Amino acid sequence: MPAFTIVTTTATQGSDAAEVSTLSDDFSNESEALGYSRRMAEEMVGMAHQLSLDFDFSTVGLYDGDLIDEEVDPSHVAFLGAWVLDEEGVAFIGADEFREGETGAEAP
Repeated sequence: MPAFTIVTTTATQGSDAAEVSTLSDDFSNESEALGYSRRMAEEMVGMAHQLSLDFDFSTVGLYDGDLIDEEVDPSHVAFLGAWVLDEEGVAFIGADEFREGETGAEAP
């Protein structure tokens, strides 16, 4: 089974700190890993609503491979995309689109 790494980054409004957690697991394919990471993102939004917590910045990033011992960020070649969380819910942004948004580049 292929391995995928999921990195969760969350910062709350009014805080200077961000919490980052990483897990790596085997999935039968990329679609299964994508579905699992989406459920994680939706659960985070649900917990935030229950706790009346406002997100400043939250993502659940998906990477191809077991990268638990590596320092990974969206510039990493294995980055597949991220679920971006806000009050409206979650939305998946692919690697290329996510990187363009970071640099402020306009899509053609």
